[in-house]
Amino acid sequence: MPTPISHAAVGFAIGAWAQRGPPSTRVCVAAAACAALPDIDVLWSPLQLADTSPLAHRAITHSLVFALVAAVVITAVAFRSERRTGFVLLLALLSHSCLDALSTYSLGVAFFEPFSAQRFRFPWTPLGRPNGTVASQLVLESLVLLAPAVLLAWLRLRTRNAER
Repeated sequence: MPTPISHAAVGFAIGAWAQRGPPSTRVCVAAAACAALPDIDVLWSPLQLADTSPLAHRAITHSLVFALVAAVVITAVAFRSERRTGFVLLLALLSHSCLDALSTYSLGVAFFEPFSAQRFRFPWTPLGRPNGTVASQLVLESLVLLAPAVLLAWLRLRTRNAER
């Protein structure tokens, strides 16, 4: 199960690499926040909604519709409708659902909510072994997601300094 820290690190790396020219720290931070945003659905988890509810974890907030709407709204409000930035934020938002689909945790991701409640996982699910300990899951996630994302972001920011 990817953690918010790993989601944010991947989003930051997407922000760093998807921009033309030297990456803007502002866009990288916004992409990191967008990559973690779909997990906002945990705020209403105390309501103990049915797994089939559109408001359940990994449902509407993990859908393609949510990613598109959120990217448009955030871009319009924070970036004055810069199309390229909107695309970067959309990629960051979509990365969240894709990473969750690599996990065996939960019933899968409702990519097509509100049009379909069907949940999906990718055929390869290296994250979130259900019989593993939390510690082993965190180590695996650090090796598969966190470390590569941090390294990629660092490399891009380092080249940014060379471009200036």
